[in-house]
Amino acid sequence: MSKAQLWKQRFFYGSTDLAGNLIWQIVGLYLLFYYTTVMGISPAFVGTLFFVVRIIDAFDGVVYGFLIDHTHSKYGKARPYFLWFGIPLGILTMLLFFNPSFGGNKTFQLAWISLVYTLFSLVYSGANTPITAILPSLTKDPAERTNLASARMVMTNIGTAIIGAISLPMVAKLGGKNAEKGWMIWGIFIGIAIIVLFLGAFANLREQDDIVDDSADAPEIKGHLSIGESLKGAVKNKPWVILSLSFILLQTFWVIRMQTAVYYLTYVYQRADLVGAFNGLVIVAVIGNISIPFLSKFMKHRNVMLLSMITFAIGEAIMSFKSIPLLFAGNVIALVAMGAAFSISFVMIADTVEYARSEMHIDEPGILSSVPMVGAKLGMGFGGLVSGWLLTWGGFQATAKIQGAKALTAISTSFVWLPVILALLILVILFFGYKLDEDEIASAKAAKEDADKINENA
Repeated sequence: MSKAQLWKQRFFYGSTDLAGNLIWQIVGLYLLFYYTTVMGISPAFVGTLFFVVRIIDAFDGVVYGFLIDHTHSKYGKARPYFLWFGIPLGILTMLLFFNPSFGGNKTFQLAWISLVYTLFSLVYSGANTPITAILPSLTKDPAERTNLASARMVMTNIGTAIIGAISLPMVAKLGGKNAEKGWMIWGIFIGIAIIVLFLGAFANLREQDDIVDDSADAPEIKGHLSIGESLKGAVKNKPWVILSLSFILLQTFWVIRMQTAVYYLTYVYQRADLVGAFNGLVIVAVIGNISIPFLSKFMKHRNVMLLSMITFAIGEAIMSFKSIPLLFAGNVIALVAMGAAFSISFVMIADTVEYARSEMHIDEPGILSSVPMVGAKLGMGFGGLVSGWLLTWGGFQATAKIQGAKALTAISTSFVWLPVILALLILVILFFGYKLDEDEIASAKAAKEDADKINENA
């Protein structure tokens, strides 16, 4: 593959997660805020809604992974899902911010919000599970997989920065004094962008057919497993189990942090004018993204993640001091760390897929690659529940410009200290539990390929 083709593949692979994260970041950063302050819905209801929907669709990523493993089309296994689910995701993005008043009937309004949010969550998994599932099939070169994962997260953070920096100004510009109208128009723009990006990825990405070793003396690779066999194989993949638990915790604290950032600046700092600049700083996470190919040359993937969690905790702790310079400095440190953490986590998922193939002789990239979706859904559920109920416990009042001391404590706990605790918990779990050595797997695979070439030439 030429350099131009490699960069084209990296761009369109990254565009898939850019598309998904345009709406994911709005949901994470602003949906709780939108529902409570614009729509006037109680934080307890919204937090409970987020949690209940996560229970409903927590493991739909596994189902989509199973379907991907059993999909046979001229477009490949994972690629068709960008077409099948990208368009509905864009439409549902628009509907998230289209909320009829139903003549003032609050029950109908809450039912509508609950229905649209549930459908959005189910379709989101269908569009995003194949992003991770397709990675092992785009290239058999481990170094290029790392480059693709980094490109994915670079594009993700570019989109995240755009959403964080301009969403509130755009809503104000589009809606004027009518925030509800502004959010509705902004949702339409984002929905159209999502559709265009997913269609572009579908048209330009190609899955390779020669990823699995099918030489005469290669061990039989079991594929097309039943869902029961797939789940049994996944559970026996110990590195995958440990990584799955870590990813759920990672998504949980990241969702909590995202959802409460706007509250932290608005009520703890009394600087709502800084929200756009603060959220827009997520662009610095690109530094963490592009550092992964370099760090991976000198450190095990697990150790890169451990370093990321330590750095993130330091950055969060710095933001606990009441100082705007330290607030922004800590945010930069934490975001760079998270850029590295998310990039290396997707590489590690690909490692567990390769581990299943080489050590367990099982080919189930769809099921194993469902980790991000399961983690994201459970993380949003737990994060939304904790955020919503902590605000309720603290006596948060959406109509009050000044919150009570207890509410400020709840906001600070959600934004700073819960993420620190969960990041350190991930560190402990990976340090003691994750034993996969990607270098050994790559060396064994390279030796096998060299032996095959010698046999072919003999």
